[in-house]
Amino acid sequence: MIRVAVHLLRLQGANPSFASGQRLAAVLVALLVLGAVPVARGGTLQPPVFRSRSSQFILLRPVDPAPSTTIEGIDGSPVNLTRFRGRVVLLNFWASWCLPCAYEMPSLDRLAATVDPSRVGIVAVAIDQGGAAAVVSFLRAHGLTHLTVGLDPDQRLGSLNTGHVSADALPLWGLPITYIIDKHGEVVGYITGAAEWDSPKAQAFLNYFINAN
Repeated sequence: MIRVAVHLLRLQGANPSFASGQRLAAVLVALLVLGAVPVARGGTLQPPVFRSRSSQFILLRPVDPAPSTTIEGIDGSPVNLTRFRGRVVLLNFWASWCLPCAYEMPSLDRLAATVDPSRVGIVAVAIDQGGAAAVVSFLRAHGLTHLTVGLDPDQRLGSLNTGHVSADALPLWGLPITYIIDKHGEVVGYITGAAEWDSPKAQAFLNYFINAN
């Protein structure tokens, strides 16, 4: 940005009709315009604004690699985020006792039914202390059949105790919370609160990460 200002000053200084005050004003305007353009990783524009019922998506800078912690899936198979490398991942943390989660999960399930699994992975991690029994009951009651569901009762992948989060766990600033992991396996941001994941705004939001380099 400083280089741009210097360049503008040189160009405008070559024009004798430009008073010093006018040159300074022009440069300040240029800097304000440049500063107002949101820039994300790789110099690209930020993703479209996407809001839940209580917040909006927050970009993280700098980005960190996604945790490599392996948890148990609802069917007993291991769930590890490294298997989704090359895909955009929605890593959703929820619990069966969480009312906003109950509102959000059906839309997340509908999204999972329609996305291209070679480009997008959706992992819904339940932190219920009751383990699989409580989670299975919730899934059946709400007719959720398309999600990859992980069990994390010990909160090793994500922790509500944000004051003492281990190096391998993501902080859970509330429930539900969804982290976005890019195709390079890096955690780029998160959104708290119930979101409409099968909405046109959500699709535009996801397309930003799907189409990113």
